[in-house]
This record gives sequence, C-alpha cells and structure tokens, in this order.
Amino acid sequence: MSEQLGFPEPLGDAGDSGGGDGGGPQGPRRGIRGRTIAIIVLAVVVVALAIVVGVLAFARGSTGGPSASPTPTVTPTKTTTPTPTPTSTATTATTCTVDQLSVTLGTPSGTAGSSYVPIQFTNTSSSACELHGFPGVSFVGKGNGTQLGAAADWDDSKPIVQNTLQPGAVVVANLRVAQAGNYGSDECQPLAADGFRVYPPHSTKSVFVKASNYTTCQSDSVHLLTVVSPVAPAQ
Repeated sequence: MSEQLGFPEPLGDAGDSGGGDGGGPQGPRRGIRGRTIAIIVLAVVVVALAIVVGVLAFARGSTGGPSASPTPTVTPTKTTTPTPTPTSTATTATTCTVDQLSVTLGTPSGTAGSSYVPIQFTNTSSSACELHGFPGVSFVGKGNGTQLGAAADWDDSKPIVQNTLQPGAVVVANLRVAQAGNYGSDECQPLAADGFRVYPPHSTKSVFVKASNYTTCQSDSVHLLTVVSPVAPAQ
C-alpha cells in the first residue's frame, strides 16, 4: 500500500543491516561515547582553568609590589666639644720711663787721672719695669743746661743683662770721669760743670743730676766721660 501511496520507505542508518527499535544497537553506543567525550573535555577545561588560576596566583605573589624596606635607625653621633685650655696671661713689664725712675749719683772712687761714679736708677713707681743697656751721659753747665764737651762713650766689653725692677729696686751703671787737667787748656777749654744730663737706657727724655764738683772740657774733641758698664743690680 505504501508503494501505492507513493510514500518512500523509512530511512535507516547507513550502517543498519536491519530494523529494530531506536535504529538498532549503534544508537545507544554513540550516545555513551558522546557523553564520555564531553566529560573528558570538561575535565580538561577544569584542569586547565585550575592551572591558569594557580599560575596567576603564583605570578601575583612573585611580582607583587616591592616590600617596604625598614627605615634604619640612625644613632646620632655625640660631638664632644673640647674644653679650651686657659691661656695664662703673662704680664710683661714695660721699659722704665723717666717718670718711674729716680736718678742719683753714688759715692765716687778715684784713681790716678780719673774717678768712677755710680749712676743709680731706682724704680719709684708702684709697678715693675724693665731696664737694660747703657745710659746716655754728658756734662752740662752755664746755668742753662748747655752741654759741655763730648757725650760719654760706651765700653761694650761687658754683656748687657735684662733687669726687671720691682718697686724700690735699684740698678747701677758705672761712669768713668777723666780729669780735665790731663789736657792742655787750649785743647780742653776747661769750665766748671753744673752736673750731668742723664738719659736712662732706651729713653728719649733726660734728667738733670746736680754735681758741682767737676771741671770739664768745653771742646767736644776731648772725651772725658765713659760708661764702663751697662745697668745691672747693685753689688
């Protein structure tokens, strides 16, 4: 009848060799295989995802931001300030001036043709002062301080010593005075002296010391005076 109606016969699987329910035994077998493959694929995907997640987590942990390094604690260095050593202030005495000194003549001693007169320098001030070297000495007269004859020479054969004069201390320079009578009157031009003009060592100011018992020469070519020793403590 089917042939009469012109309906085609039901088509079966190409591999079917005969009829049967569900198209034969090939159908269920293919369904199981498909599910197995799907499960395997799903498992592979899950494993792959797990691997990817693990890799990402590892990468995130290893490439994370740099750890903040602990700030080192700096211990301040203690600076020790040296204690200044006290400087001793040495008081240096200045050179004695005319205002600090009293100038007098000591007792003369005579020899043939000359006499020796100590010139004494006394510190009359209230502070110490220094005095060393030779004084300047000359005769003066005519009642007005006129210099008579040549100024005294210096005998530098004896060493100069530094003298610190405390208040009241005395140093002495010895003066040799030759007699004017040793020279002719024309050469000497003798005249009685009023005394001595004395310049203390290193002073530009002088003092007058009265001594009226000397006759001097007015001629400066005659040298009657010689300072034979620099100032030194009185013996």
